[in-house]
Amino acid sequence: MPDKEANRAAKTLMEIKSNKSTNLGERSEESRAINSPETINPCSEEIRTCFRREEALRYTQPNKAFSYTAVDGKKVVVAPLKKRGGKLFKRICHYDILKRNKPAFFTLHCLVRDAAARLPGGVGTRDDVCVLARDSQFIVEDISDSQLRKAVKGGLDRLHYEDDPCVKYEKERHQWTYLHGDRKVEDFEDDST
Repeated sequence: MPDKEANRAAKTLMEIKSNKSTNLGERSEESRAINSPETINPCSEEIRTCFRREEALRYTQPNKAFSYTAVDGKKVVVAPLKKRGGKLFKRICHYDILKRNKPAFFTLHCLVRDAAARLPGGVGTRDDVCVLARDSQFIVEDISDSQLRKAVKGGLDRLHYEDDPCVKYEKERHQWTYLHGDRKVEDFEDDST
């Protein structure tokens, strides 16, 4: 049943993308200029709703890899949150930016990883990650931009230094790249022991 929900959300995103000429996270090369703080627009309410549907499904089985639909319509995989045997990864949780009713294992790392995975083409600035992080149903709505920017900066830095990092900072371009974009769900099955 969860697969049907995810497929329906992905199909909706693709229909929205093909039926509208609005910016769904697409950007021109000129907008990728160095020091550009934000190169994508906030998602429409339809896209945010589809993402939240996928996000809710993702956290019903946190021990499995999950395939999101990025804002450019491509499928991207994020790693499982915990290892087999029920041992959760230990992460710092920023309770000031996350809602109290979030899943117990949802942390800043989850928020940042999911947002980075949804970057169009897997590439964007830190502020782009912030724009996509705001789509989460588990983030406090009235958080200030500076609070979110600070939290996302810390989250990206920590994800960058993991054993199998999912993001990499490109200093020359001042952008982050999501490194797991070409992986498949099966690629994470061996890693989750």
